[in-house]
Amino acid sequence: MDFAGLTALELGRRFESGDADPRAVTEDFLARAAAADLAHRIYVRLLGPRARAEADAATARAKSGLRRHALDGVPLSWKDLFDTAGEATAAGSLPLKNRLPERDAEALARATRAGAVCLGKTTMTELAFSGLGINPNFGTPANAHDEHVERVPGGSSAGAGVSVARGLAAAAIGTDTGGSVRIPAAWNGLVGLKTTAGRLPLTGSVSLSPTFDTVGPLAKTVEDAAALLALLEGKQAHALQPFDLSRAVFWLPGGIAWSELDEGVATALEAAIRRLVHAGAKIVEHKLPELDEIDALAWAPGSSRLVAEAHAQWGEMLAANKEDIYPPVYDRVMAGAALTASGIVAADLKRAEIRARYLAATAGVDAVLQPAVAISPPPIAALEAGGEPYFRANRMALRNATIGNQLGLCAITLPAGYDKLGLPVGLMLQSHPFTEERLLGLALAIERSLH
Repeated sequence: MDFAGLTALELGRRFESGDADPRAVTEDFLARAAAADLAHRIYVRLLGPRARAEADAATARAKSGLRRHALDGVPLSWKDLFDTAGEATAAGSLPLKNRLPERDAEALARATRAGAVCLGKTTMTELAFSGLGINPNFGTPANAHDEHVERVPGGSSAGAGVSVARGLAAAAIGTDTGGSVRIPAAWNGLVGLKTTAGRLPLTGSVSLSPTFDTVGPLAKTVEDAAALLALLEGKQAHALQPFDLSRAVFWLPGGIAWSELDEGVATALEAAIRRLVHAGAKIVEHKLPELDEIDALAWAPGSSRLVAEAHAQWGEMLAANKEDIYPPVYDRVMAGAALTASGIVAADLKRAEIRARYLAATAGVDAVLQPAVAISPPPIAALEAGGEPYFRANRMALRNATIGNQLGLCAITLPAGYDKLGLPVGLMLQSHPFTEERLLGLALAIERSLH
């Protein structure tokens, strides 16, 4: 049986009916991951003993009719910034390679209590500070959709996206501070959900920016993403109902989010939007200047709260271990040394003012539509050395997704076709804070209309 081809919920249903066994499925995933990832570029490490013990318990519960959750027994991968008790959690950084947490991160603990199986820890951008996914020290997993050229996977949840796209996990859990769930999801043809800051617990995860960090799933389908959200909240998964697209109103804002798109990205998204219109959705095409304003603020020198928080937490460690740090990450973090309190506070006030105007302007629409990523994934070799090519590509990778983090929104990316090279393109929906259930219903309807 091809377990790798099943969605997370399909696996759960097979366990419920007795048509599959969690231990056998877990062994299958572990064996294929070990064989496919000899250089550990996708998984920093597989957690075989833990996964087998959890799978054995899930098998016993299934046989006794005592399954705890729709995803009980389902094997998941976890980004290597979620603490795992007694196992090194390094967040992709050599100075942290011997960091041994005493307990699981709260998100992992919740998933474990509900019966999910922890397969292992996936590779990531160092300290989660890049949208490309390149990490020469721990390994950069190649994008799953080009067998000829090794392309960036998207970051910072790089191994998370590739583990699911290559069938080495049923779904993955990552984090998103400026796009780190949505970028690898979009570039690997997956669904990626950015939750509202504060909705899911960050306790026990290695932080980049406490203000903007969020936890979120990377999955094969919208229904899987919804079930994973429930799992991480410690709740039961409920059947997701698709929104009626004939009643949906979407804002197509133009401006910064739709500028400088790769031709293949633009073509795929134009086709996807035509299909939404054909399904009855109303598209409002109007400028939304707050997007341009928040983008300018986020990238303005001297005012980045994200950079300031990264430097406050990691600047001293990076300065003491410069030779072990990937230079592009080192440069971005250490830029925080030049920031001032007045500059950060001024930016906070401006961000709050832009956010209030954005929320008021978009109150009458169901979601704002944007490309998840403006460009297709570039080759790893062209960027690994850093410098201007790296920073330019990183800026374009992060640009659209970061808007949602800066505005405190929830957002989701969906597969929406392919560019001329056959690389996936993601369509992103943004909606107001704490509206994930409605957003998921919209996304399910769009997913069905596009496939």
